[in-house]
Amino acid sequence: MIARRLIHDRSGGVAVMAAVAGALLCAIAALVIDVGSVALYARKLQGAADLSALAAARDLARHADAARATAAANVGQAVTVQSTTGLYVADAARAPHDRFQSGQGPANAARVTLSGQAPLHFGRWILGRDTIAVHRTGTAATTLGEPLAMFSIGSRLARLDGGLANALLSGLTGSNVSLTALDYNALAAADVSLLQFTDALSTDLGLTVGDYDALLRSEIETSRALNILDRLAGDSDGSALNKLAQAADGLRLKIGELIGLEADAPMALRGGLDARVSALDMATAMLQTGGDRQLALNLGAQAGLADLKVSLAIGERPNGSPWMTVTDTGQPIIRTAQARLYIRARTAQALSGLAQVTLPILVELAPSEARLESLRCTPSQRVDLGVRPGVARASIGTIDESRLHNFKQSLTVSPATFLSVGGLVTVTGSSEIEAADQGYRTVSFNAAEIEEQAVKTVGSRGFVGGLVASLLGRLDIKVKVIGLGLGLGDLAGALGALLAPLSPLLDGVVNALLDALGLKFGEADVRMLGLSCPEGGKPATPVLVG
Repeated sequence: MIARRLIHDRSGGVAVMAAVAGALLCAIAALVIDVGSVALYARKLQGAADLSALAAARDLARHADAARATAAANVGQAVTVQSTTGLYVADAARAPHDRFQSGQGPANAARVTLSGQAPLHFGRWILGRDTIAVHRTGTAATTLGEPLAMFSIGSRLARLDGGLANALLSGLTGSNVSLTALDYNALAAADVSLLQFTDALSTDLGLTVGDYDALLRSEIETSRALNILDRLAGDSDGSALNKLAQAADGLRLKIGELIGLEADAPMALRGGLDARVSALDMATAMLQTGGDRQLALNLGAQAGLADLKVSLAIGERPNGSPWMTVTDTGQPIIRTAQARLYIRARTAQALSGLAQVTLPILVELAPSEARLESLRCTPSQRVDLGVRPGVARASIGTIDESRLHNFKQSLTVSPATFLSVGGLVTVTGSSEIEAADQGYRTVSFNAAEIEEQAVKTVGSRGFVGGLVASLLGRLDIKVKVIGLGLGLGDLAGALGALLAPLSPLLDGVVNALLDALGLKFGEADVRMLGLSCPEGGKPATPVLVG
């Protein structure tokens, strides 16, 4: 009878469930504590394994002793140390773990495995033991030092026109950028270590520092990369880079399209090429990397002009070509981006009292190229680069602006209509110039020029002088007048007299915009960033490789 009552009695159910849930929560809390404890121990053991591998690689002849001493200094004696040497081959076709070949020679790497016991606090009641085994491996390698050169293509900003630069960066970010002249001067003057930048990128992405294969395959939000650059440049909240990072929200950056690394030089950055690059160069290169951008820039009225409108299309670098490279061979070839610039300038004055004149100018730039031809360290340092300016064309004429960004198709340029008054008076005209070099031209850098990170310019032989001035000098003008006795005089001469004073202004606009993109008409700028010359064939500093 009592048993039957108890079976049907539902009172006290909550207390039972609370007791069961409490016990379960305690078990989960115990599990979390133990998992966290094991993870913390594993992380500490991994750090010790990496340091031990570096020590072993630094002294391959006594690798085992070096690994044991380093492990003991970091995690104590209660670990088992296994150290082996072998050959590390930087072959991107192999999985990272397979690039180390144990026992192969000549040895240039060491792999160290540490085994330890992570303590259990509550898990002992479940597993029946106080510890759990943890194993961690670190691999480090050195290179016997082939000389390596680092260089970039594209000019450092020479003109800091705040209005033009702000308009350009606003278009690249898709947001409003408003920096002062002081901001731009600070960015141009700030140099950052490329090595520190790549290490910071790896850390931020959770990659192994020194694993450049993984880094160059990675993508990162452009704003994060700019914030990292900001920290390295020593700027603070409210700095120019911080403002750019906020404006670039939503954009993404492929690291391999910013930095190119020759396949046989996977550890080149850490092998002595601690080059410093301009924060402004790096930031603008990041913002351009996305490619396929068409920007509309309204620059407003300027001296002699009623208004000035600019359309700019920036294409991708061919074959994903990077902005700068580290190499000891002729690969990779680095290239500038394709670009098209279309300007519509309307004069403030009327032509012969009839109407204002609209001047349309198209500038097309194919990619310029640079590659390593040769380098030497003795008896004196010298680097030879092969440089070829891209084909550059400029025209006075009208185009279909909707096709400006389509770099797969050529643009049709029609004669410009400068003036049309009721169909009675029409003034049209066209002009074209081209700058092109078929082959590479050798540009040499000596030791002093390498040290000062000199910039050298290769110009096309087919073009000399100001771009707009050259176009106006070749302008073919046609005047059509319906009716007699209008007394219009020499309209062609009047048009030339009206436009000629504007050529320096328009040349300045074109040069400033192209300069900000690291581009020039009929020219290519190359900057030597550094040359690594290992002394006497001594191994370079060991780096972690997996």
